[in-house]
Amino acid sequence: MNHTDRSISPSQRAQQLSKSQQTTRTATEKTTKTEELRADVLQEQVAVPVIEEELQVGKREVNRGGVRVSSRLVEQPVQESVTLREEHVHVERHPVDRPLQPAALDTFQSGTVELVETDEEAVVAKKARVIEEVVVSKAVTQRAEQIRETLRHTEVHVEPISAVERTNGTNGMRGYEQYDADFRKHYEAGPYSTHGYAYDQVAPAYLFGYQLGTSQNFKGHDWTSIEPEAGKAWEERNPGTWEHMKAAVRHAWDKVSGKA
Repeated sequence: MNHTDRSISPSQRAQQLSKSQQTTRTATEKTTKTEELRADVLQEQVAVPVIEEELQVGKREVNRGGVRVSSRLVEQPVQESVTLREEHVHVERHPVDRPLQPAALDTFQSGTVELVETDEEAVVAKKARVIEEVVVSKAVTQRAEQIRETLRHTEVHVEPISAVERTNGTNGMRGYEQYDADFRKHYEAGPYSTHGYAYDQVAPAYLFGYQLGTSQNFKGHDWTSIEPEAGKAWEERNPGTWEHMKAAVRHAWDKVSGKA
């Protein structure tokens, strides 16, 4: 412990500690409040997505049928004519009366004579022959097909809302029309018109300031407390334009919140 620490009384040290804790608590509350303000500012803006469908055409194989080739054995009765030869032995006796010739003396002895009968019969044989071939193949052809489909997309139409519709409960837009003349007057008298800005280019800034001024979340705040977060919220939607449009936002804020 140094000499300075020894010279501080316990009560003074407690006061310093309390002051340090209070400073830390104040900084934390300020950061939390800033984040809440920024969240409230962002909630004042509504993003409308624009969606479009794209046509994507691909290809896939599908089964459209085909050909099945099979074979089976079929029996078919057939007939064929053939001529067959048959032999028959006939024995006949005829009475004869003539003298025996000397040359026939050799046959005048015992003997046996055989005569054989023969027949023809049909012999059947089968021989297989190829008489036809069935060839199965595939041919690939290409064709162009026109694809017709309906695609959807989002169209965002912006139109002004009448004072009656706003009074009947259109959220966030109630009473904007009554400030329109003042905003146009401020535009014409200020630097925007002289620097070539069209009113339609500046109108979103007036609308943003109007939304800040009519929001219950910012009721009781002054401009210096919300300007940093309002600028961040604006830059997220309109990068690089806050310094140019800040005057219009501030004018609308002051006018709507009654500080003008």
